[in-house]
Amino acid sequence: MRRSKFACIGALVLILMTAGCGSNSPDSKQAASADSSGAKPASERIYKHAMGEVKIPVKPEKVVTLQYVSQLLSIGVKPLGAPANLLEDLGEKAAGIESIGDVGKYNFEKILELQPELIIAGDVEQETYDQLSKIAPTVVVPWMDYDVFGHVKAMGDIMNRQSEAEAWSTAFRAKFQAVREQLQNIIEPGKTAAIYNIRPKEIYVYGVRNFGFTLYKALELTPPPPVKKEIEKNPNFWAVPVSLELLPEYASDYLFVSVFGDDDSKKRLDEISKTALWANLPAVKNNRVYMLNLDTWFGYTPHDIEKQLQEIVSLLKKS
Repeated sequence: MRRSKFACIGALVLILMTAGCGSNSPDSKQAASADSSGAKPASERIYKHAMGEVKIPVKPEKVVTLQYVSQLLSIGVKPLGAPANLLEDLGEKAAGIESIGDVGKYNFEKILELQPELIIAGDVEQETYDQLSKIAPTVVVPWMDYDVFGHVKAMGDIMNRQSEAEAWSTAFRAKFQAVREQLQNIIEPGKTAAIYNIRPKEIYVYGVRNFGFTLYKALELTPPPPVKKEIEKNPNFWAVPVSLELLPEYASDYLFVSVFGDDDSKKRLDEISKTALWANLPAVKNNRVYMLNLDTWFGYTPHDIEKQLQEIVSLLKKS
């Protein structure tokens, strides 16, 4: 009886010692990271977006984007694939990213081949969204809903890289300040600046997107009164088409002009520049008209804006 009792006690001690030694095993560490209910941390989460709700990875790694390649690179994420024209704009920075076709003409077979765990789209039709959703969870971020900072913040939220997005924002704003300091003795304080885009049948006066973001947001130049009024109503105001007769209402001290690359647009600018209305614009009278390269200035991504900042310094210092 005594031998049997001691044997039972010995076995109990051995079990307790074994349990103690096992407390540092990988399985135990994983269990220790679980919540109080004993459940493991979630690997997925519900994300609300323009097309509803979708279950996505908590921190995605393998992603394809139809729109936001520059914004993803800004937070340290290199997508598996993106449209060819966006990759061309990025040059060497796009190395290693596969083409998935062109905007609006996506190669769904290529996207499937890349096996993404997440797809991030811009403005797409329901049919396109449904096709993408069959390949991987798809999040839609409408292009016009955000400015460039909002685009990057949205990518940070989706990819669970909020701190990276905030760090990029801080660094980007510092670049703006550096450029403003370089130009403070060139651009006179309080002067207005207008942005015209000449097309075959229309003249667009720009707000705070594309051309306007760098000039009005980064450099903090003052738009003409009608443009300023539109920006106050809509912080993401894009542009307004105006007739030649209305140009004096959008006159300014400095004028930035861009032309589409087609012959009709160039011809239209030539015609406009010979009119009395054009000759009487204050910027024209004072020789403060600057031609902007459309390839550089029409884009609205972090990488586009960096190139615009470099060009505007060079452009204005030559004047």
